[in-house]
Amino acid sequence: MGGCRVCGNSRGNRHHLFREKYLGLGDGFDYIECGGCGSLSIVDIPAQMGRYYPETYYSYTSRPYRRLAGLLKGWRDGHYLGRPGIAGGLLSRFFPPPPYIEWLKNLELPVGATILDVGSGSGALVANLQDAGFPATGIDPYLRAPLTFANGARVLKQSLEETGGSFDCVMLHHCLEHMPAPREALDHVRRVLKPGGRVLVRIPVMGTHAWRTYGENWFQLDAPRHFVIFTEEGLAGLAREAGFTLLKTVYDSTASQFWASEQYAGGIPLADDRSYAVHPERSRFSPAQIETYEREAALLNARSDGDQAAFYLAGEPLA
Repeated sequence: MGGCRVCGNSRGNRHHLFREKYLGLGDGFDYIECGGCGSLSIVDIPAQMGRYYPETYYSYTSRPYRRLAGLLKGWRDGHYLGRPGIAGGLLSRFFPPPPYIEWLKNLELPVGATILDVGSGSGALVANLQDAGFPATGIDPYLRAPLTFANGARVLKQSLEETGGSFDCVMLHHCLEHMPAPREALDHVRRVLKPGGRVLVRIPVMGTHAWRTYGENWFQLDAPRHFVIFTEEGLAGLAREAGFTLLKTVYDSTASQFWASEQYAGGIPLADDRSYAVHPERSRFSPAQIETYEREAALLNARSDGDQAAFYLAGEPLA
């Protein structure tokens, strides 16, 4: 693979060697930085990707689903989404809105809209969306086995290419970067999306402050699991080519761009017992330092310079 996986450019590309650091394996992988759109692409995809997705990988860890808790969260979420209800109003006094409330509002989805969550992992978001009034299905090819929650939400062990049906919304939360052919992936998204439907793509963003500061130690490189890391320009161009209209971009980076990258620079894998992700109390970061990182992340997001963003897309309407 000599060209960019995002725009196809093969001229003026820079080469990088990135190492696996989440698990601390240290395996090296060649990437190119596109001379056109600026995105990063892995050159050769490992034959045995399962080695890099152990059962302990964070996307597949989950807590047991509890139906009563799901009902309570559904009432709370209904309040935040503008649905009347005494119970939801009371619960909102004690529990702030979870992140998916902002996503649903920005997508402008009516209650009952069907959602496909691509790369759903163990399905926590799928269950929450179902409880909030949005019939949801998740898919993930690396899942150990299919799941069905007590509220009816399902997570299937399959790829986007293997998925049929028709949905009002397709969500891709930090999974498009795991796909070797992102243009083909967006073509499949359009295939399963109803005319005029909505798409949410959340991804790391190349070229931002964290990359400029940490380089090969930027934790969102995540070699070799991330086959592609888009620039904003690269994702916007790819979406246009696939027939989508970009409605809105919201940067939503967190403190992890600092503490996780600092750990990598100090030789501490994200899955290590010394990691803030595993044992915050054993890590090198105090609560005050994490708060400082959160404030810095918010400032970067306001300047569209955080290390990840949410892209809201619209599919083509009926003719």
